[in-house]
Amino acid sequence: MPNDKNRINDENRTKCICRPCPTYNECMRAGDELLFCVTGKSLTCTFDKKVCLCPNCPIKPILNLTKAYYCIRGSELEQKNSGSLSGR
Repeated sequence: MPNDKNRINDENRTKCICRPCPTYNECMRAGDELLFCVTGKSLTCTFDKKVCLCPNCPIKPILNLTKAYYCIRGSELEQKNSGSLSGR
């Protein structure tokens, strides 16, 4: 159901820890980009890879996430489909 999915994403956005992440930058802030683990990597922003907070994200157990650096490497699904083990 689209409304349930939107509600869940809205709830997860409030728990999202992307904003304080050292890799998160002004470009991402300007676009209010969050939930890279669901939406995929930033398509418009370039940035330097710094520290990743994904492993400590409170959304990780809720969505059964196993990867990291979603803003750079893509969503959990994209990383799993690519066969990449580098996100662990």
